[in-house]
Amino acid sequence: MPFINMVVSALTKIISFFDQHQWLIALLAGLVAVFIYYKGRSDNKKDAAKLILQEIRYADQKVRNYRTYDSYNFTEKILPTNSWHRNINLFIRELTESELDLISKFFSSATYLDEIIKSIAESKNSRFIQVEAPAVVGDTPVAVAMGTGGLSANDPSKKLIEAISRDIESIYNTPAADKLRKISDKKFLLFF
Repeated sequence: MPFINMVVSALTKIISFFDQHQWLIALLAGLVAVFIYYKGRSDNKKDAAKLILQEIRYADQKVRNYRTYDSYNFTEKILPTNSWHRNINLFIRELTESELDLISKFFSSATYLDEIIKSIAESKNSRFIQVEAPAVVGDTPVAVAMGTGGLSANDPSKKLIEAISRDIESIYNTPAADKLRKISDKKFLLFF
């Protein structure tokens, strides 16, 4: 019994203290809310930086493969998502103008290349596949364009793809990408 009385007495004193000092509870709740807000913002920025780096690496690999094999696969996009476009505002303060321009140009060129390849694929496939044509004629499947490797060297489409591909610089190992790596690895410090 004395233990229960002691616990009840302690709880009564704590409740009385907080009742008399409600401003302290409000201050603590406010500090927790601020912490959660800044922590969430920091985590969002880190996640965006990691995703952007992954997209840069993936697109760089696709362009390098084109330069090696001289063909893009019509069924794969160079840039499946464009996280940079959605999250550029998170990096305005930490990247210089030239770094922002470099990354923006990379994503813009990769997106444009995707649009060109999609347009060429649709054009080639519209010649091979007719709406009324069945998928299989007899025992022979209908031809479907799968990549740019079938384009002749003098084809304007091929020249356009080559020009855009040459224009896309590999930025994965640049100072701009290094800054994104640092942002993605940065530890959360509330006031720093």
